[in-house]
Amino acid sequence: MSLQRFQLDVAARLESAALFECIPVYVYRARTALTAAQIQDQINATLGALATQNGKAGLCATVLMPLLDTPKQELPGPWLHLKCTIRVQENVMVNMGVNGTQIPSEDVAIAVAQLLHLWTPGGTAGILHAAPDTITPNTAFEGRVTYDVIIEGDLELALQGKTAMPFITAGVPETVISCTDPAAVIYYTTDGSAPWAGNEYYSSTALLCSAPFPTPPAGTLIRAAAFNPALAGSDINWLQL
Repeated sequence: MSLQRFQLDVAARLESAALFECIPVYVYRARTALTAAQIQDQINATLGALATQNGKAGLCATVLMPLLDTPKQELPGPWLHLKCTIRVQENVMVNMGVNGTQIPSEDVAIAVAQLLHLWTPGGTAGILHAAPDTITPNTAFEGRVTYDVIIEGDLELALQGKTAMPFITAGVPETVISCTDPAAVIYYTTDGSAPWAGNEYYSSTALLCSAPFPTPPAGTLIRAAAFNPALAGSDINWLQL
């Protein structure tokens, strides 16, 4: 799933409502277009009447980055619980002035909850619902009437396949590391580090295991992991000699 896609879907849901004809909706993480500072500048301009939407200013909504936690840790996936805040902000002097929307921020906050409660974005999350603390006044923004509207939903991520864990058999004079997956490659270490191939950013001391190798001295810790390109890497097996 894409959290940014989820944010954009929520913004589109709000923008499709007639109420938001004159109320801009911002997405606080638009990586491909604007930085967070630029988005904040747009919000400030709207609330200060330096920018308008259909000739109106003083009120806007912002879809913040979602929060994720795992309340059902015993389930595969993992099963994630999503919480997303839509922040409604109003500059009362502008919003209730000649060029304002004349719509109180409280009414917009309620409308946001109604639009998103029991709505299914499809493909990015399951059914959304209003959180128990649905609408909360936020007093952190001096000079602005601010309400945080909180929606929640569950995300059941598809279980990612994992490569079978390799077996380590230490004998005299050789040690054999094998895997039941014929498409997997095996890496091992004898210095206690993680057994993986490394990449352009991080080096690895792991060795590719393509054949039996001389058994290390007593006290050596052998760690091994298997990797199939179509799956996630295996769990790490280990053997203390």
